[in-house]
Amino acid sequence: MERFTRETSQKGKGRTGFHRHPEGQLICIVTGRLQIQTEVGAWLLPPRRAIWIPPNLMHTGDLRGVKAWSHILLSPNRCRLLPERPQVIAVGSLLEALIQRVAPWDHTVARTPEEARIVSVMIDEIRAAKHEPLHLPLPGDKRLLKMVDIVLNDLSREHSLEALSSMAGLSARTARRLFAASLGISLAEWRQQALLLRAIDLLAQGESVSAVADVLGYASPSSFIAMFRIAFGVTPGKYVKADGHDA
Repeated sequence: MERFTRETSQKGKGRTGFHRHPEGQLICIVTGRLQIQTEVGAWLLPPRRAIWIPPNLMHTGDLRGVKAWSHILLSPNRCRLLPERPQVIAVGSLLEALIQRVAPWDHTVARTPEEARIVSVMIDEIRAAKHEPLHLPLPGDKRLLKMVDIVLNDLSREHSLEALSSMAGLSARTARRLFAASLGISLAEWRQQALLLRAIDLLAQGESVSAVADVLGYASPSSFIAMFRIAFGVTPGKYVKADGHDA
């Protein structure tokens, strides 16, 4: 049976330990941000988007500035047509209305046929929703993990592949090959994705565009805005203010 909850937090922040649910999980936040981390990567949820977490996936959540959110747990049978990996999705007007309709339902009460159809439509909308590229994959190789940890600890500094691979006890050639084989992207592409997620994280916490550009080591706010626009098609300010459907 599905479980539907609309939760409100006055504290607005907190971190859960690693855990799993037998059901699939859909979370939508109004303000702040939520980061979900698993053994294979992290997903960042900014305001007015939703994150889908499949059943039985070990994960931890970190909330910052979240005052209210909707939280829906779907039975494994309902999840068969939904993604097998976490995914951040845009929330269009219909999906938003369906989430608001479903979230307050009493999960101890059996669903009527009409309510079951509403849940089915909501699942169709989840499947059809635009995928937001807010995933940072993590390699399984401990040497590669050491490299990416160095990058994450100082995103404002552009470390060379040669320097990072040397610190991890690898040749640059081996590191390049292993990175591509493990994640399907280069270290430079991975760093760019890490920069984008960190930027959205800071923007969702209320930091100004100029402050984010400075923290991430950009020469000017305009160069940061240009990078962001290439990735998302809009400026940072518009991305954070827009609903998921229009972003």
